[in-house]
Order: sequence, then C-alpha cells, then structure tokens
Amino acid sequence: MKTSILLIDDNTALAENIAEILEDLDVEVRLARSADEALGCFDERVWSLVVTDVRMPGRNGLELLSLLKLRSPATPVLVMTGFADLDTVTRAHESGALAIVDKPLNLDAFVELVGRVAVAEKPVLIVEDDISLIENLTDILGEERGVLPHPATSMALARQLAAVIDFHAAIIDLRLPDGNGLDLVRELQRRPDGSARPVFVMTGHPEQLDSVGGDPDRSSAGPELIVLTKPLLVRTLLERFREIV
Repeated sequence: MKTSILLIDDNTALAENIAEILEDLDVEVRLARSADEALGCFDERVWSLVVTDVRMPGRNGLELLSLLKLRSPATPVLVMTGFADLDTVTRAHESGALAIVDKPLNLDAFVELVGRVAVAEKPVLIVEDDISLIENLTDILGEERGVLPHPATSMALARQLAAVIDFHAAIIDLRLPDGNGLDLVRELQRRPDGSARPVFVMTGHPEQLDSVGGDPDRSSAGPELIVLTKPLLVRTLLERFREIV
C-alpha cells in the first residue's frame, strides 16, 4: 500500500518543498495549513503518518496532536518545531508524539525517518514517564528494521494504544504517574488469542516483581517477561530485543 502523509504547516513554501521531495519518492502527501483544515483531511482516510508544525494560527500543533490521538491512537504523529523547549517536548510526548523534529529540518534525516515509519510492520509499545529516556528508547528502537515504536508516558495512553494495536512487544516501566506498571504488564503479557507477548520490564526496584514471578538476579523471568534493572543499559535491551522481537 502506498505511503500516505498528512502534512500540516502554515509555512506554505516549506510544506510544498517537503511535499515535492516526498512525492518524488512515491509518497502521497496531503497538505493542510491549519489544525482545523487538518481535522477535516484526517477523517477522509487512514494515514500512514501525520506531520504537524507546532506554531500555527488558531489551534497549535500540540492541541491538534491531542485531538488526532483521540480519533486514531494508532496513527503515528511527528511534531515539527523550531522552539523545542522542555515544556513543548514534554507536552508532545505526553500527548503521544512519535518524535519531535527540529526546525530548520535536516531533510535527509527527515526523509529517512519517514521511510522507516512507512515500512515498519512491528509495532512496539514503550511506556515510560521519563521524557529523556522515552525519547532515547523511541529513537533507538525506531532504527531497528521494521519496528514502529509507540511511546506512552502514562498507563492511560498505553491502554488507549493497546486497545487498537496488536503490539509485537511492550517495554514498560513499573513506576508510572497514574498507576503501577505491573497492572499493565499483566494485561499485556497475553494476546487475545492466548499467545504470549514479549514484555520487557524496566525497574530500579526489582523487589516489586515478586508478584509476577520475577527474579531480580536474572535478566529473564520467563519466556514472555524480560526484566531489565535500572539504570538501564541500552545495549542489553537491544540484545534481548533482537533475540525475541
């Protein structure tokens, strides 16, 4: 199926330039110049990817992101901004952004990112409220062949995503702002058909795992539960991830 992108930016010249580059790569691009126009376009079809600027007249890109995620949690959204302050980055991730892309755009890196998202067929849930860590994990796993990360900074957002996406695997921190990650672990260890789903647990408190059979002295606590102790060694995560996913 042809890759389709909804691109929202009130900078017409930049948007048309990006669209021209992507169309040369056989990507279908629809342009919208405001959040309200984008909402109308969004409902027309299923999009492979949405890319939105933050600063626009009327609703800004973060408000749009929240609305889009309510309508279709599974649709990946990239946020572009020339003002990537901590508040903007935090709000974007809390609303479910796949990544924040700095302006002015590095077009080569942007096109590479779009290409990876377009062919990804292994959705992976990442649940972590530490913004720096979830950014890092999303970037690293997004570079793995065929993997499409779906970051969530809360259990509420994770459950919204899990309700509509059959995740290939999940990576879950145990201490989350709106609950105990163990509850989410139990919910996601089994798919609806009864098969095991690989779940990676990140924790600085391995004693919490007693109730699910975890062993703090081992990196694996069963065929579908993999325990990783914080501070997290990303190399260890990648090694285990590649073995199983």
